[in-house]
This record gives sequence, structure tokens and C-alpha cells, in this order.
Amino acid sequence: MAIDYITLKNEFVNDPRGYGYTIYWENGQDWKLAELINEVRNNIKIDRELVNAYEVFECIVPEEWAALTTQEKERIRLILAMGQVNLKGANTRAAFQAAFGTGTTTRANLINLLKRNGSRAEELFGAGTSITWEDVAKARRM
Repeated sequence: MAIDYITLKNEFVNDPRGYGYTIYWENGQDWKLAELINEVRNNIKIDRELVNAYEVFECIVPEEWAALTTQEKERIRLILAMGQVNLKGANTRAAFQAAFGTGTTTRANLINLLKRNGSRAEELFGAGTSITWEDVAKARRM
């Protein structure tokens, strides 16, 4: 997603989350504003598109794995063999939902894997977005 410089300027001027932008905005410390908006925060969650297979493997509770049918185990093995897993893919979701029912720890672990901590820049402009001091300077001129 492209950076909307008017939105970026409004973020710094209004400081809706109380990150302390005002002093840096007033003092022209664009590098510090970029640092603050790019800071990864625990209260901002960003969707993950792909996860590494080893992360999925670590979510699986051994006792719940042992309870799976041979067919379910084979489907999960095929998914893990991909290297990277799209947990939001329809086939992948169906396989995990069939294998690990509601209320299982494995399912809860997999759901937690769908999100990661992110920055305010990513929350405003999309996953992977990073604001530079040049972006801040451009927003300042809007």
C-alpha cells in the first residue's frame, strides 16, 4: 500500500495514540518521528501471509498429533513439507480444522500464529511499510 502523506502528517500532528510525536514534530526531528512510527508494538497486530513450516510444527501438541487419523497426519505432513505455509489458504485451513478441533491447544496456537506484532506505520499503510525521515519531510510539506 502506498504512503498517503496527508494521513501521515495528520498522524504526527494529532498523535491519536499518544506516542509523543508533538515535540519531535515541532522541533523538526524527522528521523525521530520515523523511528517512533516504525517501532514494533505489542498492541498492534498485523496479519501474516506466510509462515515457516517449523513455526507451524512448533504449534502442534504431541498428544493431539497422536490422536489424529493416518489420513489427517499425511495431509499435515504434506503441508509442512512446503517450507512455507499459508495458514489463511482455504485448503490449509480445512486440513487444520479437520485435524485439530475446536478447543484444542494446537488450534489455539495456530490461530495465534496468524498475527504478529507490528508498527503504527504498518497499521496505517500495510504490512511491511517502513517510514523514512524523507517520508516525514514530505508529509511536513503537505
